[in-house]
Amino acid sequence: MNGFFNVEKRLLLGRLLTRSGDQAWDFVIPFALLHVFPGRLQIAAFYYLIVKIGTFFLTTSAGKWIDANQRIRVVSAGVWLQFIAVLGGIFSFYYLDKIVHQGLGFSDAQVLSVFAVLSLFGILASIGSVITDISVGNDLAPSLVPIDRLTWFNSWLRRIDLGTEVGAPIIAGLIYSLESASVHLLGLALIALWNLASFVPEFLLLRNVVNSSKVLKEVKSSTESWKDLVQVDLKKAVSNPIFFLIFSYALLWLSVLSPHGVLLAGYLKDQISLPESEIGLFRGLGALFGLISTFSFPFLVNKWGLIKSSKAHLAFQGGMLAVGILAFSFDDRFAVYVFLICILFSRIGLYGFSNGEFELRQRLIPEAKRGELNSLSYLMTTLATLVLFVLGSLLPNTEDFKYLVYGSFVAVLLANFVFFRWSKHHRQN
Repeated sequence: MNGFFNVEKRLLLGRLLTRSGDQAWDFVIPFALLHVFPGRLQIAAFYYLIVKIGTFFLTTSAGKWIDANQRIRVVSAGVWLQFIAVLGGIFSFYYLDKIVHQGLGFSDAQVLSVFAVLSLFGILASIGSVITDISVGNDLAPSLVPIDRLTWFNSWLRRIDLGTEVGAPIIAGLIYSLESASVHLLGLALIALWNLASFVPEFLLLRNVVNSSKVLKEVKSSTESWKDLVQVDLKKAVSNPIFFLIFSYALLWLSVLSPHGVLLAGYLKDQISLPESEIGLFRGLGALFGLISTFSFPFLVNKWGLIKSSKAHLAFQGGMLAVGILAFSFDDRFAVYVFLICILFSRIGLYGFSNGEFELRQRLIPEAKRGELNSLSYLMTTLATLVLFVLGSLLPNTEDFKYLVYGSFVAVLLANFVFFRWSKHHRQN
């Protein structure tokens, strides 16, 4: 296998396998929850809130644990945590559906207990995904991929992510609709099997990559105590030279201006009365426009360098959103479509800058701190997402969504300011 698949191809193939299964599983979880609790969308929202909060509090510990353990142990933990979580999730769904729908006299406390177990498996799946993502993209890749091929490698990572984001839900939707009189929740079970099956070859590929490299098998230092794993030194984090690079990217997550945003989709449906087909098209086009950045970014890196390419894409995002916000201020149907088109074009800038920020972390973060500082990035983007949903929940009326739109534009402008300021002190080509 080593002769036919080089390190880069093995890493990319592993990413394709697990991303496709993950995207399919994540897509059908809300439908499965609504099958168990029909008409109660708030339960699905509550499930995701619990998972986000749990992930937020465990991310820093996971990052420090990565730095203190051997690569093969980290890879194994990330993959098998997800495997156990999906396996536990499907059994939890079956049991929860059984006690809710068969009227066997179970109490609300028992239903709540099973839902809590399901949420726990959701948190485990999320943490396993964080560990695997950091291990592959932020540790194995910068250690093994030549620096002059990092941009190419990262562009393919992004293409895989966006491609599975578009394709996997379509396939998952078709599978989930399958029904059988003899097999309850057949579609959900098949998607779970798809996801579970993807983890095995991914683990074998990553294990092969680690075991075939002398560099990756070098001994790491051990964490002194459990206190070291859970303690967050904010003062130390802010003083790190990489902090404001991470902060500039996290600011972009404080935005509702996304084709995939739940809040924007709700506004378009409730306030603007756009049909679901148009909202769905808007979401699909968001991923396709993001794919354009996987070609524009490496092209500009070859011409201008990593920093200038990142700045150009971030500025392009800000410029397109400025035009979109101007259109949004007009109470007109045509202006709404201009607003949405500008958001689509802004995705080229967003994903291009995301590629640049990701590669800068790969290049600049010391090997001994890759887990800790990359987990800080996950922590800050998760916090931004939580803040956004809290602000959204505080809106009195749908028409007040406009304040989130204007606030999102301010966050993007602030991200431009922070990154441009940071780049003056850290030139990197």
